Amino acid sequence: MIRKAIAAAAALFATTTLASAADLAVKAPPIAAPAPIWSWTGFYIGAHVGAGWGETESTLTGFAVPAIPIAINNLSFPFSQTSSSGFLGGVQAGYNWQAGWAVIGVQGDFAGADIKGTSPCIVILSCTTKTDWLATVSGRLGAVVLDRGLVYAKGGAAWMNTRHSVNLPGFGGLLGAVERAELTSRETTHFGWLVGLGTEWQVTPNWTAFIEYNYLQFDRKNETFAINPVLTARTLVNVNADLKNTLSIAKVGVNYKFNWGAPVVAKY
Repeated sequence: MIRKAIAAAAALFATTTLASAADLAVKAPPIAAPAPIWSWTGFYIGAHVGAGWGETESTLTGFAVPAIPIAINNLSFPFSQTSSSGFLGGVQAGYNWQAGWAVIGVQGDFAGADIKGTSPCIVILSCTTKTDWLATVSGRLGAVVLDRGLVYAKGGAAWMNTRHSVNLPGFGGLLGAVERAELTSRETTHFGWLVGLGTEWQVTPNWTAFIEYNYLQFDRKNETFAINPVLTARTLVNVNADLKNTLSIAKVGVNYKFNWGAPVVAKY
């Protein structure tokens, strides 16, 4: 009888213990951090490097000889086509706005450049073109791909500062060696337009990397070059010439976007 009472008490104790354990609160598993929400909206700044290559077409439109005096105008005689190439590097800044898969924006660029070339012109002379800097303002229209990627087209206005010079090449002979001499030069800023294509990738929520191609064409501009003899500073002839420039640019770079917030976290 006593054994039965002890067994019954033990069974009751075990049942009560198990029921109490089942009533204990189970700790919920931690909530996983949400993935970053990638967005292109916001201001950004960045830097780029690249290469440029282009053509400068020079056309004689008239000339004047002060000593006679005589002047001839309304000419159209192409006398040089100079190919140039070199490197550039600079900075950019802009703003993007994203609506669904579409991204629109505006961007300004400035780059120092060392893009130059020399070609024969006016029989025994040579013409040299050297670009020192470029500036552009453009609009961008793009589409989001693969969540973090962007492909875009751009177009806008462009400015290019270039030094054009006419040189007497060096030579040797019965009269002795003559070093190359610059007869005349003009530094001018050309205005034009650009179109381009590019792709950009969000490496982190703040940093992006891009690769881009631009084609730039500048308005024809008429300049007057005062040609001076090698041994005197006196002007021998003033030459009027139309200058037309085209340029292609390939560049890579990075951007840093401001105020890209941390991932949105739900609050409970």
